[in-house]
Amino acid sequence: MLTHRPIPTFVELCAGTAAVSLRLAKAKAKPPVSRMGAKTGYADAILYHLRLQPGQGAERYVWCEPDDGARLLLGAYTDPELCREAAAILRSWAGEEPRALWDRLRGEAVGVGAREVARTWLLWAWAYRAGQPEGGYNPKAVAGVERTATSHGSNPRDAGTESRRVSRLRVGGMAATIHPDARLLDPIPGAVVLFDPPYVDTTGYGHDLPRPDVVAIAERWASAGCTVAICEQEPIAELPTWERVEITGLRRGQKRTFSKQKSEWLTIWSLAWEKSGTVA
Repeated sequence: MLTHRPIPTFVELCAGTAAVSLRLAKAKAKPPVSRMGAKTGYADAILYHLRLQPGQGAERYVWCEPDDGARLLLGAYTDPELCREAAAILRSWAGEEPRALWDRLRGEAVGVGAREVARTWLLWAWAYRAGQPEGGYNPKAVAGVERTATSHGSNPRDAGTESRRVSRLRVGGMAATIHPDARLLDPIPGAVVLFDPPYVDTTGYGHDLPRPDVVAIAERWASAGCTVAICEQEPIAELPTWERVEITGLRRGQKRTFSKQKSEWLTIWSLAWEKSGTVA
């Protein structure tokens, strides 16, 4: 049975932009910047199969993410003032010629604080592949138009538009801890865990996590009495007693454009299902 009460702990291993955590924290919330493989379009379906609801909330969130830039953006979710400062910096870049701005920011050394959050946000948003600035500049992402919450029409997408996206991230200061490596994090008994590792035989993220490691990590959390859901393009064959659910047709919003991966599966373990004998 679904409940509206906040759960004690929600964990995202290989969190990326933590799209599912955001949706759990606030109904209809989504990351202000895209990233390849993000679960934004599947967030509601994933929560449903974890017996949770959008906006239900958690008392605390735990995120593991190996990518330095992604961890920086996750930190902004926990600090409203940092998020506001980053939005103000993005506004200060509004009106600059996009390609020149991209080249200037790409050429800078990695910094700290709100300016680095703003720089990373813009580079991610304007990359040829969402969230991968190393793939190059995407003129279509910048030259396109979008309807914004602050206008009655459509505005050219520039740094000011990115600022509005950041400003609309109103989930408050999320109580979260952020870690770089899922293999080194001790399980938290009773937590609800979403594990979204790099998919086998698909475009990598620069931080590989082989299937044996994925299975070992998932089993460790399940043994601690956690509900665990693993995202993949196929059921996890190494976990034959876990429930398998295909959610491919439940995606909302923009379709994938770069990935050859077309299927989306959850392989799920729940202590409640173990006790009731309903696991597959």
